[in-house]
Amino acid sequence: MKFQIIAPALAVSVCAASSTLHADIVDSFQFGEGDSTSSILFQFTNGNQYLYEVSYSSDDFTGLDAIALIADESDELLFEYSITSYSFGDALTSVAIGDDEDSGFGSPPDYLDYWHYWVRDDAGSEWGFSSAGFSDRVLSDGSWDGWVFNSNDVPIPVTGTIFGLAGLSAYRRRRG
Repeated sequence: MKFQIIAPALAVSVCAASSTLHADIVDSFQFGEGDSTSSILFQFTNGNQYLYEVSYSSDDFTGLDAIALIADESDELLFEYSITSYSFGDALTSVAIGDDEDSGFGSPPDYLDYWHYWVRDDAGSEWGFSSAGFSDRVLSDGSWDGWVFNSNDVPIPVTGTIFGLAGLSAYRRRRG
């Protein structure tokens, strides 16, 4: 009987962890020209991610400039976005890439349905929640901007399926 009580709880926790950590890079793109390159990652509620490498030469190229460049050069790839301007700055309120689309700006009850803005200096750095808006953030060569919808979690760089399978493997070892 003890086994029957533990097994469902473990299965639920593995499934929950797997769904929380699940993210797949659906596609990646390269746009722009210049000596500097930054990566822009969009992670949708369903876990689908799109990675853009944006090249530029300007010393004052912002996160907003990167999104505008992606939209300008993505005509056949379908990239659309919406921005709402407030007294405190601009907010990215909607992104659609292919069949994936998320939009919102923090509705009750949990106020998570908005595009959370994460940044890091390079691929080896830790993600941090941006202290500046994307229209004020000046990108640098090798920097990353990560946009995650409907979650306070940092962008997930790989699929969570490996974690889920590792959890099931550990569960099977304990059982036997």
